[in-house]
Amino acid sequence: MFVVVVRVVLSLYLTFTLHSREYLKYVAILSVVFGLPHVGLKAIRSLMRYRFDVNVLMFFAAVGAVALQEFTEAAAVTFLFSISEWLEVRATTRARNALSEIVNLRPDKANLLHPKTNQIVVIPAKSVPVGALVSVKTGDKIPCDGVVVSGQSTVNESSLTGESRPVKKGLKDPVFGGTVNSGMSEILVRTTSNADNSAVARLIRLVEEAQTNRSETEKMVDEFAKIYTPIVLVSALAMCSIPWAFGSEIGRRWTDTGLVLMVVACPCALIISTPVVYVAGLAATAQKGVLIKGGAFLESLGRVKKIAFDKTGTLTQGDFALIHLECFGSTHSREEILEYLALAEQRASHPLAQAIVAGIENEGVSIPENKFLNNHTALAGEGIVVEVDDATVHVGNERLFRRLGLLDTMPVDIKNKADMWASLGGTVGFMSIGGSGIVCAYSVADAVRSEAGEVIRKLKSMGIEATMLTGDNADAALAIGSQIGLGVDDICSQLFPEDKLSLVKGMIEVGGTSPNSTALCNPCKNKELVMMVGDGVNDAAALAIADVGVAMGSGAALAMETSDVTLLDSHLEKLVLCIKMGKRVVRKIQENILFSCVVKAIVVGFTLSGETHLWAAIASDVGSMLLVTLNGMTLLPGRKRALELKQKASFGGEEAQEIA
Repeated sequence: MFVVVVRVVLSLYLTFTLHSREYLKYVAILSVVFGLPHVGLKAIRSLMRYRFDVNVLMFFAAVGAVALQEFTEAAAVTFLFSISEWLEVRATTRARNALSEIVNLRPDKANLLHPKTNQIVVIPAKSVPVGALVSVKTGDKIPCDGVVVSGQSTVNESSLTGESRPVKKGLKDPVFGGTVNSGMSEILVRTTSNADNSAVARLIRLVEEAQTNRSETEKMVDEFAKIYTPIVLVSALAMCSIPWAFGSEIGRRWTDTGLVLMVVACPCALIISTPVVYVAGLAATAQKGVLIKGGAFLESLGRVKKIAFDKTGTLTQGDFALIHLECFGSTHSREEILEYLALAEQRASHPLAQAIVAGIENEGVSIPENKFLNNHTALAGEGIVVEVDDATVHVGNERLFRRLGLLDTMPVDIKNKADMWASLGGTVGFMSIGGSGIVCAYSVADAVRSEAGEVIRKLKSMGIEATMLTGDNADAALAIGSQIGLGVDDICSQLFPEDKLSLVKGMIEVGGTSPNSTALCNPCKNKELVMMVGDGVNDAAALAIADVGVAMGSGAALAMETSDVTLLDSHLEKLVLCIKMGKRVVRKIQENILFSCVVKAIVVGFTLSGETHLWAAIASDVGSMLLVTLNGMTLLPGRKRALELKQKASFGGEEAQEIA
């Protein structure tokens, strides 16, 4: 560091004083001696890999200036290039630190409770098995995902969700690896995953993957630079060599021009204009609890014009409760019907099934042990079928029983009740047992997310179309849609998973665009990118085919794996945040590339007319590179805002104690 400072100070002094003190111009060699070897070593390494980068061009420019005995120009080259490297590192440190903080979330150790002695044993977090009991004291990181089995405290989940307010955790509440016990009490956690499969491990993998994914814009800029740089470099070398055949004066003048053109050939600002924006954008969204799998998807977010929302668990909370259950017919008692229903639903994976089983248990009816269950099969978009003893039991929606031809056999008063439940927003289902036909109807309700209506309003104000996709019947779907500001034309109901896939495909085809288009294309041709937002296994195909797939963090693992964006805390406001960030990213990329090209064109024009000097060319190149870097860094939250968030998230504060 001391050598760098000396080199910069000496170069600065010599650069601005030697023009006025002719007799000292040879002292400028000291500046070159301090600055050139460092650049020369990097230039040699680049040439050994057959690459012409900024180090090669600056090295040749400085050597050429020395050969022409333009020592002040050589001093300017070394000074400006040295200061540019230092400023570039300073400018990009914030983005690198933001991503490093995420990678450093991985817990190092765990306080494992020995199953026999009940003593605490400190082991590496990666060695904690599933089902182990770990002690998490105040200020400790939770080593793995798990469930609280003892104690009550608050947990700082800002590292995963971006929310600074500590979350109260008690008995049976889920906790996540990498989060911090910020309360004043110890909690005991039963692990449900190992360290490699925890929420923080998935977060780190997504961040690392995001940094390796390159967008089409970035690839296009790199390809352009690969063609542009050698052409200009060959032209510069020709200027530095051929004119000497026509005399030393002509050769010297054209060599000066060639050296300037060699510096201009370096597309530094152009190459860095896109990745610096992506790094800043990815870091800013990750700090807010939004994981985006690379710059390509970040850029696509800014061009989304249509969004398809799954209903259950996305626009609604996904926390169902059994509201109504009507039994009818004389072949089975209510208790028998509830036993059959609980037995059939206990193995189903849909959130509805858990709510039905819980509601039945609340009536004091338990799952029978004397009935034999066989061939439990899920019917996509309809329900389930299972063999219980010698009877075939169907449980599902109206579509299933219409297909079976049983819907019309149901009493009219029950059918009217079911229609009323659906009109109130409930999810209605039925059960049939063997030859007895339909024996019960039920309604399960799910609350709309509190932020859903405001999010839909904001999306519409941004010119984005929103559509709700659901397997519920039209009345239930309309009841939910009307609560969040969606009209009849914005709701698609009674859909199978393959219907959702077809609808998303149709939306993409109508848009007529490709997610591989770039931010540099004509904006008029990039209006219809389609986003799918979902949380379940049945959404995975639609998430994968959409231009941008967004998964809720509380949803199924398959949905998160196939999606391009994950909202870690499942808060829909984060969807608006990442779309706005995408728009800012597209705008910053366009600004940076346009600025880089305009500056380069102006300098080339002055160079060919002989109206510029080597130091001016380097200053313009370095200046444009720093400006595009700083422009990209504006995507990161300001230092004051970051400090406020960090203070709010710090554990042991008054707020955490108040919640506890």
